[in-house]
Amino acid sequence: MTPTQQQEGRRNFIKKLGAAGLFMSTVGIPSFAYDQVGNHFPSFTPLKPVNVSRERLIRKVVGLRPYRPSGFNLSVQKLDDKVIIHNYGHGGGGISLSWGSATLAIEKVNNDHQRIAVLGSGVIGLSTAILLLKQGKSVTIYTDKLPPNTTSNVAAAYWAPVSVYESNKVASDFMETFNKVATISQRMFQDLVGDRYGVWWIKSFFLGGNFDFPGGKSLYSDFKNHSNASSPFTGYDINEELHSLMIEPPIYLKALLDDFYQLGGKMVIRKFNNSSELKDLSETTIMNCTGLGSHSLFNDQELVPVQGQLAVLIPQEEIKYGYVVPSYNDLLYMFPRKDGIILGGTSEKGNWSLEPNEKELTRILNGHQRIAEGLKR
Repeated sequence: MTPTQQQEGRRNFIKKLGAAGLFMSTVGIPSFAYDQVGNHFPSFTPLKPVNVSRERLIRKVVGLRPYRPSGFNLSVQKLDDKVIIHNYGHGGGGISLSWGSATLAIEKVNNDHQRIAVLGSGVIGLSTAILLLKQGKSVTIYTDKLPPNTTSNVAAAYWAPVSVYESNKVASDFMETFNKVATISQRMFQDLVGDRYGVWWIKSFFLGGNFDFPGGKSLYSDFKNHSNASSPFTGYDINEELHSLMIEPPIYLKALLDDFYQLGGKMVIRKFNNSSELKDLSETTIMNCTGLGSHSLFNDQELVPVQGQLAVLIPQEEIKYGYVVPSYNDLLYMFPRKDGIILGGTSEKGNWSLEPNEKELTRILNGHQRIAEGLKR
């Protein structure tokens, strides 16, 4: 067969597959592009679109991230006969950094001290308490709020420790600590993948800008840099694909609370209005994991809220991917969970309000609808 006959045969074959090729692309088999002589190569794998509408909205969520421009606080403070070990101020990376931050914090505990008080029952407090219990310590958590009523419960909880610090305001050794905390934490989350803790791997796309890989690129698996031809999204010149971990807060925090009790931890419901009230505690070592509460409890004026607003839609089992548009003016992100499709979001520093903003809700819904409608078929 001559080269001309081979090319003609390819063209005829392509024509016969025209309708079939369209069907194949709609059921998730990669679409194909063809060169002038009929050779084919994969261009993109279609994704199922999120069904975005107000009618599918099941709740509006607002949370306040505890943010410090200089990064999270792992310092030690003396208060009369008490030793206060701080572990707070993780911004948008609280869940992501929880195990690593707790690991470094408990290294500061005097081995001779067997009875430890932990302030706060969010993800930082529970992680810290569990690691102490596993060391054989006697641990009591003091808190005025339990899951599901903590800030941790309203997080999107995708593993990516973002919005944690400002690069021009951190100490010279902070980034080494940050990377160590991120590496420890991500590795420990890998051991929790499964239904009990609600942790699983998810394919994610970062649209319109380069992702900075907080903690180090090695923590983000199966990285791909898409061209316009290979990306399933339209309207974004830069598309990056990777795998990271999704953590479902309702499941995860309940499992941590169960672990805490099974390990022998004790819980006391109590609110502290100022640090002088801590002198009444019988424990001499106190782990401060109060998050934004440290603003008033320990007079940390650097600590500010970063308000985050989410819209949650009815779950869609067919959605197996997530995406982020890391735009300062139009931040958007979507992650599927068992309790709903999480649509974000906002990141407003200094806003203490827990009331949903209807204007932002409209922007979030319209933005995600635009992305869903723009998916290639």
